Amino acid sequence: MTHHPTIQSILQSPCGPRNQHLAEKPEKKVRIKASNDCPEVSWIHWQLKYWCIEKGYTLEKEYRFSKRKFRFDFFIKELNCAVEYEGIFSDHSRHTNKIGYSKDTEKYSLAATMGILVLRYTAINYKNVIQDLKNVENHKA
Repeated sequence: MTHHPTIQSILQSPCGPRNQHLAEKPEKKVRIKASNDCPEVSWIHWQLKYWCIEKGYTLEKEYRFSKRKFRFDFFIKELNCAVEYEGIFSDHSRHTNKIGYSKDTEKYSLAATMGILVLRYTAINYKNVIQDLKNVENHKA
C-alpha cells in the first residue's frame, strides 16, 4: 500500500512551516522564472524522490546526458526517462524566446536519438508526473 502525504501531514511535519506553500494556492497567476526554488519544481522533486525510493529506482537531479552539456531537470536511470519542468509562464523564461526554444528542441531531439523518453511539464500539468511514470513503467513491462 502506497502512502502519499496529505497537506495536513506536510504541515505537521518538522519542516511543515517551510512547506506551507504546498498547502496554499498562489494569489497571483504571475510565475517567476523556473528554478530549484520554484514551488512546482520542489513538488515534482519530492514526488519523484519518494516514488523512486518506493520503486528502488535511481533519481538524478540536473542530469547531464551529452558532451554538449545539455541537462535534464530529473532523470530516472532504470526507465531511461527524463522529467523536465518548462517555466513558460514567466515573461523572462528562456523557454519562450527563439534561442531558448531552439536549444530545447535540439536537446529533445538529441535525447530521442539516444532513446531517452522525455516527459515535459508546466505549472498547469505538473501534478500528472507520477501517473505518467506509472504508464511508462507499464509500457516497459
